Amino acid sequence: MPELPDLVHVAEVLNGALGGKTITGARTGDPTVLRLMVRDPFPAVLVGRRLERVERRGHFLRFDVGPGMVVVINAMLVGRYKLLAPMPEAHRKKDPTALGLALSFQDAPELQYLDEKRMGKVYVARVEDEGQIPVYGELGVDLLSPAFTRETFAKIFARRRDQVRPFLMDKKALASIGNAYADEILFAAGIHPKTFCKKLEPAAVDALYEAIRRVLPEAVDEIRRRNEPPEVKVRDFLKVRGRDGKPCLVCGTTIRAVRVGDGDACFCPTCQPETRKLFVSWSGLEAARAQAAASNTKKSRPRSPRSTSRRRETSGS
Repeated sequence: MPELPDLVHVAEVLNGALGGKTITGARTGDPTVLRLMVRDPFPAVLVGRRLERVERRGHFLRFDVGPGMVVVINAMLVGRYKLLAPMPEAHRKKDPTALGLALSFQDAPELQYLDEKRMGKVYVARVEDEGQIPVYGELGVDLLSPAFTRETFAKIFARRRDQVRPFLMDKKALASIGNAYADEILFAAGIHPKTFCKKLEPAAVDALYEAIRRVLPEAVDEIRRRNEPPEVKVRDFLKVRGRDGKPCLVCGTTIRAVRVGDGDACFCPTCQPETRKLFVSWSGLEAARAQAAASNTKKSRPRSPRSTSRRRETSGS
């Protein structure tokens, strides 16, 4: 799914292209994706409205189509946004079911929200009712806001008894971290993804906070610098996510993937050593492999003529 750094860039691109434009048409390829929290019918409820602003809230995008109306999209696993050149209706092909929402504008590109798995949701609501949108109305502290202080983080963290990776991905605590950046933050903090929150020393908790404060803004800057179209997910600069089986960029140890909760976490066994006995000890396995490799290298090393000659002289004396 688009994660926080991706959505910062997407919101900026959409604002630049569509901000202040009037909606001339709206359609969907799958009405089940829509959640109409208003009595007005779709698409009439949106046509003729002005898109005032697009903003990120946690892992949602909020479209202010005022007065008093919003469209809120939760892209879930594979949802993405595209800007396309306007096409006359007579030349348009049948919309795929993956099209969750399309908005056409006067003198502007068409916005499409696409979701091949159709797990995402598009909510149309009045401003006074948007707090009723599932999860959206219960989001935790925004991680790029001034409210995300060390003291706030410490209070939230002190109540946790689960593993640190599920804690990072709890949208009702922290808004919002997904799979990719949970891995990157834990790598930056040097914390194994299966570590329980209650086992972290105060210094490690501080390191986790600092990692969040550093990793997310740096990712925002990198994605903004690349300036790819909104549908392109930029991930090639990440240090551990998606790199399982490849060498760690810091120490050379093989990056591993391990099941944590409902998903897989990528981590470095050396940079993020386990703090408790696990079913598979990757750090122990890496150490054993390194020792075996060193032993094999030593055995296969060719003898120099000088050492061979010296052994002959000794045996002949």
